[in-house]
Amino acid sequence: MKIGIIGTGNMGKGLGQILVEKNYEIMFGSRDPVNVLKLANSFGPNVSGGTYADAVQFGDIIILAIPWSSVKESIEAAGDLNGKILIDCTNAVAPHLGGLLVGHTTSAAEKIAKWAEGAKVVKAFNSLGSENLAKLQFGTQNASTFICGDDLEAKSVVRRLGEEIGFDVVDAGPLTNARLIEPLAMLWIELAYKQGMGTDIAFKLLRRRKAK
Repeated sequence: MKIGIIGTGNMGKGLGQILVEKNYEIMFGSRDPVNVLKLANSFGPNVSGGTYADAVQFGDIIILAIPWSSVKESIEAAGDLNGKILIDCTNAVAPHLGGLLVGHTTSAAEKIAKWAEGAKVVKAFNSLGSENLAKLQFGTQNASTFICGDDLEAKSVVRRLGEEIGFDVVDAGPLTNARLIEPLAMLWIELAYKQGMGTDIAFKLLRRRKAK
């Protein structure tokens, strides 16, 4: 399965590194053709670089890992997303970590679903810092990621991908529930930076085992 990653920041590169190690073919999409080729070459033979549209055309799955301020224009530049599984890792955070710009009556994921007409949008991987992607195990527990989307087959694919990355994947229901998932990112930011806990933290859904 081929994966196009829109964005070359910490989240995009972090997910790309793990997925290459899992033997996926990757194409990074960027607005900077020179630097994206340098990045791709640094990853090895299964990684290429191109424009946003190139990455969309290449991938069976598209990972959106860019700042919220660039999302709408990047989707417009990405071309035809119809039928593509689009994993939304974004967080609509205000400048200077000043809170969420979208919430309550809609969500970033729902807006993306309108902009990316025909795409199968699944919210995932947004509620912890990218520095934890390569170290998702905390003691005996793996960090949870909460996913949501309206297409059950797409969610199933994203669940498997998340489990390969190392997450404990929790299906949180339809895409409207991104309104509940996205504030977790803001809570993570609050705890990590403003409350001084540091970035080596993650959320975990605990399940009580039923007695046999």
